[in-house]
Amino acid sequence: MSRYLKITKRIGLIGGIGVAGWALDKYFYYSTIQRNVKTLVTGVIISIDYKLNFNEHSDINALHTRVANLILDLCKNNGGLYIKFGQQIASVPVLPPQYNIFKALFDNAPCVEKKVVERIFLEEFGTLAQNIYEDFDYEAIASASIAQVHKAKLKDGTVVAVKVQKPEIQKQIYWDMICYRVVIYALEKLFDLPLYWSADYIEFHLRQETDFINEAKNAEICQHHINQTDLKKYVHVPKVYHEYSTKRVMTTEWIDGFSLAKKQELVDNNISLPFVMDTIVKVFADQIFRVGFVHCDPHPGNILVRKTNGAPQVVLLDHGLYVRCTPKFVDEYATFWKSLFSLDIDASSRIAKSWGIEDLNVIATATLARPWRAGKPIHSTKTTITDLFEAQKNSKNRLSKFLKNTESLPKELIFVGRNLNCVRANNKMLGSPVNRINIMANCAAENAGLKWQTSGNTFRGEEYGLWNHLKSGFSKLMFQTTLAMISLSFKITQIFQYLGKLISGKGSGFEDVMDSNMRRNLESMFPGMNINESAFDG
Repeated sequence: MSRYLKITKRIGLIGGIGVAGWALDKYFYYSTIQRNVKTLVTGVIISIDYKLNFNEHSDINALHTRVANLILDLCKNNGGLYIKFGQQIASVPVLPPQYNIFKALFDNAPCVEKKVVERIFLEEFGTLAQNIYEDFDYEAIASASIAQVHKAKLKDGTVVAVKVQKPEIQKQIYWDMICYRVVIYALEKLFDLPLYWSADYIEFHLRQETDFINEAKNAEICQHHINQTDLKKYVHVPKVYHEYSTKRVMTTEWIDGFSLAKKQELVDNNISLPFVMDTIVKVFADQIFRVGFVHCDPHPGNILVRKTNGAPQVVLLDHGLYVRCTPKFVDEYATFWKSLFSLDIDASSRIAKSWGIEDLNVIATATLARPWRAGKPIHSTKTTITDLFEAQKNSKNRLSKFLKNTESLPKELIFVGRNLNCVRANNKMLGSPVNRINIMANCAAENAGLKWQTSGNTFRGEEYGLWNHLKSGFSKLMFQTTLAMISLSFKITQIFQYLGKLISGKGSGFEDVMDSNMRRNLESMFPGMNINESAFDG
């Protein structure tokens, strides 16, 4: 009897320790251990599934569906930074169409309740919000993966927006980053794809995004650079109130405006969509090609539009995620854009190779967010299951080759590419009111210097003699001709878009047409991907 009693006590002790550990993890560490165990288990399941079923005898589409659903469920259940990871997956257009379900993660995240917000204020300020502000609305007006926003009023009556970080983020981020590294390292080894090279860079920027003191500095630097341009009257960054801000709470100027996502509201209030979108493209082109300090999350929810003195003004929000580009990268990237439009293949290839990239078609298409191909016209064909497997295997090999020399690849491309994709998606959402490509190309050319022949030993700044002057003139002519042809295509598309709306109520804009062409282009470069219609919606 004593033996059974001992066994019972041991079971009870183990159970008690388990329950205590579970409670400690759940209530003090916001389920950090449980979340990471789920991640590792999911990773093992996915790896085994791919190893066993990624072959010509299996249903590849069913495999992608299973894996996409597993990862999406993991992101939803774990929340926090996992929502960010899932949003990154949603932004990768060359993934199979089954991964488009990740766009659901762009919806508003759940808000935390009043007592949680009170606790954060006590930890950050040593007092409650109502003792800091004249008035504070505990019901959040917006919520995202990392923070939520409340409306408040300072003691002097100034209306402000208060961004409050969700409490679990600081507890979870350390282990989330470790788990993230483990998963991508395992995927790299299992599937022979270079993925781990970007881990340090991505982790650094995600950590920066959770520091509101850093975000406040970013906002002020952004406004400083805008003030150096002709856009200063038309672009605004909300003022930060530092005395009411900490690492986890940030108080800024309240802005009454229309969300960029509310197209009909903009139209109803006589706000010019071409003017707004032209301003947006120019301000981010200036950041990329001149300043080298780039806002990396300009999705519609982070852009407001208001009227000041009768003219539209763009208001940029959420300055947590920025990338600082080196002067060398800014110079090379502007020159790369210019060389693509001036048909200087030698220069664009040389720059790509200096970045460790052999596949010019892929990097050019990704850079411009439009089809670019130095070879033959694109054709698409239907494939069998066996063909699909072989095609996707070849796509993986091409991607592996594309990222072969990761030591030379500028890591700035990761987040600059995110900016470009968001800007393109914003233009598409508003019906393509501006020729984004030409605006960006002109800004790149302006900041890359006046010398047009760039295929020599340096990018710019030296004289090359009569022959090179002739080549320089030809490059400039090609640049202007290329942009003129794109402008003509843009105008023709606008005419058909207008006629389509008159006849059927629908009309495809310039970005829609380019998306269709780019989809076919990417499918030809990454065969078997069957990229979905909405893959480039951002």
